[in-house]
Amino acid sequence: MTTTVRLPKDLEERLARVAKGTGRPKSHYLRSLLEENIERLEWEAKLEEKVADIRAGRRRTYSLDEVEAELDLAD
Repeated sequence: MTTTVRLPKDLEERLARVAKGTGRPKSHYLRSLLEENIERLEWEAKLEEKVADIRAGRRRTYSLDEVEAELDLAD
């Protein structure tokens, strides 16, 4: 699959320098960065969904008192 990414000029220049210096294509580094960070990006996206659900009242939340009582941790 081919994907086009627009980078700011300074970032493009830095990426090009790294690629040139190592003899690897820029796509190698972009793919590597995605592979190393995709799980974190997916986690953040799910977290944002949960926050939106909480704010919209679609997700139940619990007070500290409720959690402590449920876990029998209340003083």
